[in-house]
Amino acid sequence: MEYYRIKYFKNKEYTERCVCLLKSLREGLSRQIPKRQLNETLIFGTWNIREFDGNNKKYGPRKEDDFFYIAEIISRFDLLAIQEINEDLTPLKKVLKILGKNYEYIVTDVAAWKAGGNNERLGFIYDKRTVRFKGLAGELVLPQDMLIRNNDGIVERQFSRTPFKCSFQAGWFKFKVTTVHIYFGEESESSKKFQRRIDEIDKVAKVIAKNAKKESKSSQGRTWFNPYNYFIVGDFNIVGEGNISYDALAKNGFKTVKNRKGSNRSRTKFYDQISYYKTTDLDFEWKDSNKSSKQDHNNWDRTFNFFNYVYTDKQFPLFKKDVANYVSRSKDIFLDENQKLKTKLEDLKAKLSDATLSASKRKIFIGRQKKAQGKLEYHLALLAEDDAAQRKFYKESPWNTFQISDHLPLWVEIDINKSEEYLNSAF
Repeated sequence: MEYYRIKYFKNKEYTERCVCLLKSLREGLSRQIPKRQLNETLIFGTWNIREFDGNNKKYGPRKEDDFFYIAEIISRFDLLAIQEINEDLTPLKKVLKILGKNYEYIVTDVAAWKAGGNNERLGFIYDKRTVRFKGLAGELVLPQDMLIRNNDGIVERQFSRTPFKCSFQAGWFKFKVTTVHIYFGEESESSKKFQRRIDEIDKVAKVIAKNAKKESKSSQGRTWFNPYNYFIVGDFNIVGEGNISYDALAKNGFKTVKNRKGSNRSRTKFYDQISYYKTTDLDFEWKDSNKSSKQDHNNWDRTFNFFNYVYTDKQFPLFKKDVANYVSRSKDIFLDENQKLKTKLEDLKAKLSDATLSASKRKIFIGRQKKAQGKLEYHLALLAEDDAAQRKFYKESPWNTFQISDHLPLWVEIDINKSEEYLNSAF
């Protein structure tokens, strides 16, 4: 990490805050993610970095110090699959400069907005001291007989964001990783858009499983063979274990690292996953560590909740000015929303003045009136730079998830030193 770059912040007020929060963040990372060990283990993970960094409209752009918090988290991984990298690669290159010369990245071109891809890229960031890119990189394109059903239920389309597959090696460990950002669609499991989500998960798992099975067969009967193991990682928009979205992976032979809590900020959604298909027991095993001793690898929380260390409730005074600046920049949006709320309140007032209104409808309209009035008063307080309103905004709005992310990174630790096994079996 090239911390000296903090000295050159354009906004000098961020310097002291950045140093303070980095210390807090580093302490949390050291406590929750195993220490990297060159040639011994691989710290491998996935992270959806929310709209990085194309959020220049409503909640952005990110501030100078946010790039350091993101880089600090990435620095604890040997290899990290990343999602929601936007068209402009300047922010990603900025993070790589902070990480230092040992890091490289490889990303796709942008996925078409109209196809549901939102102009996003998929990719990987890796430390060249531990991980070698083995030359294979490609986007997964389905054959004609495996196409996905569209939102109207007709089978005719490719992925909304084409999965990205690369080959790597760390120590003895060879692996091919496909990173995905699966189409979300709708919450309702009976909807055609939800079925499109399931189709995407099923098809990517089916194609990669077919490749993994070929790899596994090629190792049979050999005294020593070092095949690739296969991973599918990323934002699957999986509801949770036992849901049909989860089953779409399991039925194709993939096992998933199960976490006790979700990977969104409220820890309720299990959208992000690390799934794997083992081609041989010899080449792949979970590494026990002092972070997870006496815990089965499928019974451990392997997410890192950075919100316990940055953008905490206690840190509000450090960001108070940024909240005020955001509200000031968005004044026209608030004023427009306030006018709509006033119109709504006038309409509700007229409805409530009707003496023939039933008791049940009156109760509903009164509830809507209270909600609209409360929102209007909250907006007015924000525009007046009221401290309580600013604290509420800081704590409850999506604003700070656009500074870092609304997803938490997931990690696994893998043993990559197979020297003893090789010497015991190859001669």
